Amino acid sequence: MAKIISFCSQKGGVGKTSITTHVATYYYQVEGIPVTVFDCDYPQHSLNSIRESEIQRLKSDESYYKKAERLGKMPYPIYSDSLINTLPKLDSFNKKNELVLVDLPGTLNVDGFPGMVKRLDAAILLIEADPISFESTMHTVLAMASFDNKNGGMVPTYLLWNKYDIRVREDRYANLEQAAITYLEGLNKDRKTPINVKFLKYRIPQSVNIQDYRSTLIPHRTIEPLVHELNKTLVSNS
Repeated sequence: MAKIISFCSQKGGVGKTSITTHVATYYYQVEGIPVTVFDCDYPQHSLNSIRESEIQRLKSDESYYKKAERLGKMPYPIYSDSLINTLPKLDSFNKKNELVLVDLPGTLNVDGFPGMVKRLDAAILLIEADPISFESTMHTVLAMASFDNKNGGMVPTYLLWNKYDIRVREDRYANLEQAAITYLEGLNKDRKTPINVKFLKYRIPQSVNIQDYRSTLIPHRTIEPLVHELNKTLVSNS
């Protein structure tokens, strides 16, 4: 059975498309796992734009073409469509042993979102150490918790620190994590279905590598530690 995962956020510019691209390419090219990506980030469809620009680069950059050719594999498919139109396409993966990544729109107030939650095996929310990002992520968690997943509970949700600044004192991140957990646990008192949220241990560093080296064709080691953690928590039992 396919594992359907989405890196998402209601705050723009946090890097969800870049991380989705890195993760998809690494799993496909390095881990050898079949991957399909659905680009539902209407109207920009950034993932599809990345793929199109790379195709053009293959035609003009010989060294890039040779590097892609050495991988010896056709690229994984990327489908661009609205969220509501994507839902029936996801159902066709029910019996496939495949990793499916969905790049959701920047706002979750769109047609098809409840249906998407029912199909997700995990949602990974990107969070940054600033008040706006923190508040936006908490709102996204509550949006996820408003709809049942395929098992009748909240879709398993993970918080992933992005743009982690090693210059910031560690206790700032620890205090923010504790504040988030305390806040969400407080909400559970009035809920029949508990809010199911955990922080991933890995933190994506504040680095140009995430943006500048993203590719739908060629993997980059910058995302390797995150993939290793995802293997332990999400993918290995698929």
